[in-house]
Amino acid sequence: MFKISDLHKNIKENNIIFIGKEDVLISSVEHDTRRIQKGALYVAIKGDNLDGHDFVNDAVAKGAVACLVSKKIKNVDIPQIIVSDTVYTYGEIAKYWRKKIKYPIVALTGSNGKTTTKDIIYTILAHKHKVCRTQGNFNNLIGLPYTLLSFSKDAEYGIVEMGMNAKGEVARLSEIADPDFALVTNVGRAHIGKLGSIEAVLAAKMELFDYMLKKDKNLFVVNASDKLISEWISEHNVKSKITYSCPPLKGADINVEQISEDFEQQGFKVSSKDGRVVTGNIQLSGIHNLYNVTAGIAAAFSLGIKIDDAAQALRTFIPPSMRSNVVLRDGVKYLVDCYNANPDSMTAAINTGIKVDGVKRHLAIVGDMLELDDFSAQLHQEIGSLLAQKKYDHVFVIGNYAEDYKKGFLKYSSVDGISSYKSEDILTLKKDIKAFIKSGDFVLLKASRGMKLETILN
Repeated sequence: MFKISDLHKNIKENNIIFIGKEDVLISSVEHDTRRIQKGALYVAIKGDNLDGHDFVNDAVAKGAVACLVSKKIKNVDIPQIIVSDTVYTYGEIAKYWRKKIKYPIVALTGSNGKTTTKDIIYTILAHKHKVCRTQGNFNNLIGLPYTLLSFSKDAEYGIVEMGMNAKGEVARLSEIADPDFALVTNVGRAHIGKLGSIEAVLAAKMELFDYMLKKDKNLFVVNASDKLISEWISEHNVKSKITYSCPPLKGADINVEQISEDFEQQGFKVSSKDGRVVTGNIQLSGIHNLYNVTAGIAAAFSLGIKIDDAAQALRTFIPPSMRSNVVLRDGVKYLVDCYNANPDSMTAAINTGIKVDGVKRHLAIVGDMLELDDFSAQLHQEIGSLLAQKKYDHVFVIGNYAEDYKKGFLKYSSVDGISSYKSEDILTLKKDIKAFIKSGDFVLLKASRGMKLETILN
């Protein structure tokens, strides 16, 4: 992959110290000792609960040939690269490797649908090409460098997902990935608690587009259905772009409309600016997922993939784990969407679930939406009200904001329609649900990842 001497020549940082031989060949870069392989550079990262510096010896035992640390480690017989901030330098090493990658890289961020859209793009491109992509949720200041450093030099396309928790993170991730194509799926209320307003969320997401504007060559994949994104593109007079819309919008380069839907899949029609019109289907339910389909087809179209090929490839799509997964068990239909939650994705899941036909009752099990901070009570009440208005037959709510869900619910329905539980009462919830659910029911499970709501189904 590269030698330590290559890093010495190419990584420009203050207060960087190299100790030991520099002709050592690095075959991989890893920050988790559980994944260390022979020939790895181990990156020691100090976290909230664990300090990676405590595991350097473990990394050596598993085959690490060098380590990136923020302090000298005693009694370790491998080269050490000592820096003030290992996370930052991790990114700088990834930037060095990125320069060696000659194929196009697509970067995407957004409030909702990032991972599903990333996997849709991958499915389309990988149908006929070798593609590297972000695995799982490796999309932050640690995960993205890890992702890029895992990209092979002989692929044809790369796809990187960018997450964020604060202002400036997407800007740094853009700098590291240096993408050729950029996509912002949408701008919604995820992270509004940390950022304070929808305008601040917009600014944070647009850091990707801001970076692209600074490049001599760039191409934007633009959600013309998102008013905030469209206004930003217009205000910045962006010329190099592919626009898409669902439902169809006059003037968009890629338009998609739903033509059929059932519990496990939906059919769609897609048209492109070159006059092609094709139909397809995908193993995903809900109009919100069709937005992701549209974004994925548009991104592939910007790379020269015909919509015919895209539609054909999407017939093989497999949904990411815990994202709109359909489970059929003991005569009950479950929609498991427990990987993440915010007011917009919660609304989409609720609207999708209530439209499931051929069931005796529509039930919902929902948990906390995290990272909403000062907006938490208000937004949980809003979702509680929505559940009542959509007339779910019964709702089970659990978590620190269960009473806020209940308060909103009771504005439009009676206390008989909702059961609330504190986080520590999950065993009681499981017992009650087991007794309540019957064959023929539909059950929606939706909450933020920290709630681990899928354990109810397990």
